[in-house]
Amino acid sequence: MDMPRSPSHCKPKDSGDWPEGIQANIKLIEDNASKAIVRSPPIIKLNGKGIIWKRTINIIQGKFGSHKSRLAEMLLSLLLSGRYCDTDFCDFTKDELILFLLAYVDTERNQSEQFPMAIQHIRRLAGLDPFQSHDRLIPYSLIGFERQQRLKALKAFVEAAMQKSSHHLFILLDVVTDCIGDFNNASESLELFDFLNRLINDHNITFLLIIHENPGTDKARGHTGTEASNKASTIMQIGFEKVNNKDSDLIAVKFLKLRNGKKPDPLYLYFDESRHCLSRASQEMINSTMQEKRKKADTGMIADCLRELLMEPKKQKDLVEELSAMFGAHANTVKDRLKEIAEQRMTINSANGIPCELAIEESAGKPTMYSLVPSLESWAA
Repeated sequence: MDMPRSPSHCKPKDSGDWPEGIQANIKLIEDNASKAIVRSPPIIKLNGKGIIWKRTINIIQGKFGSHKSRLAEMLLSLLLSGRYCDTDFCDFTKDELILFLLAYVDTERNQSEQFPMAIQHIRRLAGLDPFQSHDRLIPYSLIGFERQQRLKALKAFVEAAMQKSSHHLFILLDVVTDCIGDFNNASESLELFDFLNRLINDHNITFLLIIHENPGTDKARGHTGTEASNKASTIMQIGFEKVNNKDSDLIAVKFLKLRNGKKPDPLYLYFDESRHCLSRASQEMINSTMQEKRKKADTGMIADCLRELLMEPKKQKDLVEELSAMFGAHANTVKDRLKEIAEQRMTINSANGIPCELAIEESAGKPTMYSLVPSLESWAA
């Protein structure tokens, strides 16, 4: 009987150099890895902590009507603003040493009123004349293109924009799922993100993508949303804080993913109708809303706590005691809320940023156990 050959017998002979294209790829990485690397400073910070870096893909996600576009427009205004602009950018700051060419690519609003008003608003927040065009803010609409032609149109626009200026190109895609024919089509989504990845690798470009969440979940829409979440360096989620399952006036900006550092605490805002923009919420407003949520042992607040409390599976007795103490709620109320979270399959991002769901394991004669398990979407990704 023939014995299996050892791995050493299967080792191929040294056939010389790598093919030219492969060798160039290897050499580029090895050359860069052979010297000290100084990480580029962030281009946008929040309370002094970096949140967006050059040559990355970043996301703002949220439900319909959650002010995703207004948050993105505020960040564009920040990057466009001059040193003496007195706008309150809600503790966001920028790298003052970089000049940006800003491109706002819109897919939803009409070109007669809605999109032009957004451009005026960006100029106004940046401390500029809202009615005067600016050579570092370029608006572009895909609304006139058939969906099957939008990716081609986007590619043509980006290639043209790269020729217009030597400034760092910062592109906002609002909304990214409308940039292709079908956001549930895997091949189209992959083509889009292969294109974006090549751009950030080869050119001085940064992307900010806006995407809707699926109703009832924290998951970005479709295969495009899954691919965006995988590729993004930073994921910001914006939404109204709920009290008694109703939207309050308090808006939370949460960081679901931050590849380059520790995630900041949530930023709390509200929509200022007089200025028609987002503004910082007062501590009184924050405390009042959170106190009301704690009184009701709000499922959203409990779900937020689980990412830290369930880093490992935990017995029901221990978890319920911890949550009861945190919320001042009766044990049975906490158990009911945990059951709701599990039944609704609420998305809970683990401490590692993996989308998870709450699992409740009940066995006769054994203590009930709670744990976070990866959601179906994370397995699919």
